[in-house]
Amino acid sequence: MKPLWKIRSGKFAGWRVNDALYDDSGKNVGYFIDDIAYSTRGSYIGEIYGEDWIGKRTGIARGNHGSRGRYGNIGVGRYANRGGIALGGWKDPDY
Repeated sequence: MKPLWKIRSGKFAGWRVNDALYDDSGKNVGYFIDDIAYSTRGSYIGEIYGEDWIGKRTGIARGNHGSRGRYGNIGVGRYANRGGIALGGWKDPDY
């Protein structure tokens, strides 16, 4: 289980567990193909930056992928927010 933070705001975003993406409350909201995250309906959410940041690249079109069934939710504790990264061409992910 890898904790993730939103790249611009620094808010705790949730977890990456293998190819599944969970929000900060442990709800399965998407999946990964390599380091690119898609919602369970197949729309682009964002991608991994560094080891523990997730963000959405601006100005890049990512195609939709097939929908996937949701995994069960997980029991989790939340992490504290961090200072975000002021990185041009990135914004917080859509979930």
